[in-house]
Amino acid sequence: MLAFARSLLLPRAGCEGAAAPADNKARYNELFQKLDQNRDGKVDISELQAGLRAMGMSVEQDAEQKIVSAGDTDKDGQLDFAEFMEYLEEHEKKMKIAFNSLDKNKNGDRKS
Repeated sequence: MLAFARSLLLPRAGCEGAAAPADNKARYNELFQKLDQNRDGKVDISELQAGLRAMGMSVEQDAEQKIVSAGDTDKDGQLDFAEFMEYLEEHEKKMKIAFNSLDKNKNGDRKS
């Protein structure tokens, strides 16, 4: 799941500095549009599964269900764009914290 989230959420330079909120919203919207296959303004589990497979993402079993469950604040079984964006923002924060804890010398590379 860590590799999946990093590939979706943290662009190459994402760990080196925070992206501007407008940049994040544009990135999130682009991803949401790719996943919302039926263009109803919501992403359900099957769309998430198909979309991630189409993008070549391999995720652990039930990851899509976990993503939807974690982000679905109105409990309708789908993510609208606001829920999707909120989920990604929170998940990206967690990913940055995890990366920064590994980046001991704060050079943007956990290996050094």
